[in-house]
Amino acid sequence: DVLGSRGLGDVYKRQIIYSAIYLPRIKKGHTMKLNIKLTAAILACASILTSACACSSQNTSSATDSKNESSAAESSAAESKDNTKSDTTSDNSSASSESTVSSDESSSENKKPVGVDGVQTNGQLVVDIDGHTWGISLYGGGDGANYASYLNEFKEKVGSSVNVFNMVVPTAGAYYLPEGYEKYNASHRDSINSIANKLVNVINVDGYAALEAHTNEYIYTRTDHHWEPLGAYYAAKAFCEMAQVPVKELSTYKTETIEGFVGTMYAFTDYNERIKNDPDTFTYYIPSTDYTATYYTTDFKVDEQFTQFHSIFVDQPASGAYSTFMGGDQKIVKIETANKNGRKLCIFKDSYGNAEVPFFIDSFEEIYVCDIRYFDLYAPDFIKDNGITDVLFTMCTFSAVGENAEGIKNNLLSK
Repeated sequence: DVLGSRGLGDVYKRQIIYSAIYLPRIKKGHTMKLNIKLTAAILACASILTSACACSSQNTSSATDSKNESSAAESSAAESKDNTKSDTTSDNSSASSESTVSSDESSSENKKPVGVDGVQTNGQLVVDIDGHTWGISLYGGGDGANYASYLNEFKEKVGSSVNVFNMVVPTAGAYYLPEGYEKYNASHRDSINSIANKLVNVINVDGYAALEAHTNEYIYTRTDHHWEPLGAYYAAKAFCEMAQVPVKELSTYKTETIEGFVGTMYAFTDYNERIKNDPDTFTYYIPSTDYTATYYTTDFKVDEQFTQFHSIFVDQPASGAYSTFMGGDQKIVKIETANKNGRKLCIFKDSYGNAEVPFFIDSFEEIYVCDIRYFDLYAPDFIKDNGITDVLFTMCTFSAVGENAEGIKNNLLSK
């Protein structure tokens, strides 16, 4: 009822949405304390609310651009089955108020698409590109110093016998922001390079370049802040090549399609009718290699609700198409495959990483899928106890430079 109330001011509605649904979980037990603080802020004044939920603009420090990721966005906020955290939080201080943005600087000679009627709402850009409406998250930037330091610490703890990889990927704004809107968006490439330059004994995978080579293909969804599984395939392939494990061509996968997909951008843009009225198509791929999936709780106990379920694909309504992968994030999933090559992969990810998982089934003997926000074990011991040979940290830029990076320190590296 609160979310549907049109009488609330935009700032109040935005803060209620974030505090109730998208608030990142830093450590179990802290959410209530944070919600109390946010409620007090709501009652205090709108200016406090705005600063509390805003990501940093290009001119602010990386510390303030951390209101970012929440994998709640597996479906639209109103219809999500799993009220988890999002991969891009919506407010950039450079674009937090609604305004119409001119694209007069565009011309037919530009390589970038020409946007029509660009409108900013809650740090999201709604723009028509090539006859379709896109919702694009505007990125506040950040150097990812904390994220890199946590990966370095993790590598020190697991030792030389475990390969540790990093693959941070951009969101759609890195490639599809129309000409004339650049001043509202920081550079994803700069953040990814900054992280890579700070890593010590951690193998970096250039997910940015892997995706950039295929921007003429449909690698991001228009109505959701996630990527299309096709984009995840190209990133996963780049990782497998770096890890020197086999990777199959996309033609070997069975293709499934969900029509009528209206994802998180509908809620992120304050229920913009243009997005609702131009639904997307969500296409995902099923591997041919035999496998069995077992679902566990975040402390690695068998989840009794999923004991009869052994697929990584979960049927979803069109609004929750991205939750097709394992049904969301608040779990650990162990995948045993027909490949007997001795390679065991642990994925530490945000919800972006979910779409990569099907493409690793052809490459590893065992796979453990864990979310950096929902993990209640000491990760170095988990790696040792399960004989894991390879660890991949994979997430979008919003997570790597924002508060969700703290989940690595608090949820993975703390006993």
